[in-house]
Amino acid sequence: MKKDIPQLHFIRAIAMIGIFLHHLFQGIGPLRDAYAGTLLGELFVDLALGVVVFNVMTSFLLAMPYVGENPAPVPTFRSFVPRRLWRLCPHYYVAVVLVVLGNAVVYRVTNPADWLPSALYHLFFLDPLRTQSFMSNTAAYWWLGLLMQFTLAWPLILKLARRYGLPKLTIWATLIAWPLTEALKMWGRAAPGGIGDTLAFLSSFNLPSRLPEFLMGMWMAQLWKERPGRTWIVDRNLGALIFGACGLCLVWSLLGWTKPWFASLAWTLALFVGLFATPVAERLGQRAWVLWLSGASYAIYLVHQPVLSYLDVAFASFAPWLKFVALGAVGWLLSVKEGAYVDRAAAWLTATFEPKKAR
Repeated sequence: MKKDIPQLHFIRAIAMIGIFLHHLFQGIGPLRDAYAGTLLGELFVDLALGVVVFNVMTSFLLAMPYVGENPAPVPTFRSFVPRRLWRLCPHYYVAVVLVVLGNAVVYRVTNPADWLPSALYHLFFLDPLRTQSFMSNTAAYWWLGLLMQFTLAWPLILKLARRYGLPKLTIWATLIAWPLTEALKMWGRAAPGGIGDTLAFLSSFNLPSRLPEFLMGMWMAQLWKERPGRTWIVDRNLGALIFGACGLCLVWSLLGWTKPWFASLAWTLALFVGLFATPVAERLGQRAWVLWLSGASYAIYLVHQPVLSYLDVAFASFAPWLKFVALGAVGWLLSVKEGAYVDRAAAWLTATFEPKKAR
């Protein structure tokens, strides 16, 4: 991540901590059940929205060379995808191997019929397409599938952005994707257990519904290129889109209607914009620990949920809040250590096997 935008480092580090706390809390059944529906319980649920921040930053940084004045040519599918795969796959594949080994040691999952199908779904980035992916200690790997979908669509997205302009493309994509997904969610609620329910659930984890947040990240990159150092990473139109969605969701709630699915996305985007504008984000984003966590966040994301699940066995007898503290402390330490190993292994794989044309 570029060091000349320290705010991004700070927000990314905070998002990673939030995702870790989400999986820590949700993995402690008595704690999760006791606070279900409460303000505290909803807070820990919403910490998973750190992935929205990751999506915005992914598209922001990818778009930087291709927006603003003198943009780079739109890359071809053949030239872009291999480079992107070499960014995503080494860390991810090392983590998948470690999970298979960890499940074999801790849970005695040694029969190939039990571990091979899920491993193949991981390796081919198919987790967002099946509900079973979210019932294991690798539920977080759905995000890698979403990133792969975005990677495959990237050259086309750039062509559409060049043709129609990022503001128009983003606004229309949001006005189409969010209401259609909400309609799908309503169908799912009306027919629980049916195909509509399944499609409604999976829609949250696949690109058609999540495209607006990626496009907003690209739009923010364009605004930054036009005026580097700006405090607000939105202009009037993008701000109206994000904060207008928040206002709509607030009115929706005051009327007593079911909260729309995109409400959490809109409020997360608004929080991202607000944090980016604060002096503390710029100041802390230059601290050594923040820069370290920002750089380590990808590997930590990949290993933290399996690590927490393995340690849960050792802390099974602890009282819920004591377990939260102890499991959180040890789990974070081991996630950092294992993440560092994944970083080193991925660097070795890249240096050893990456073709020159993919660099």
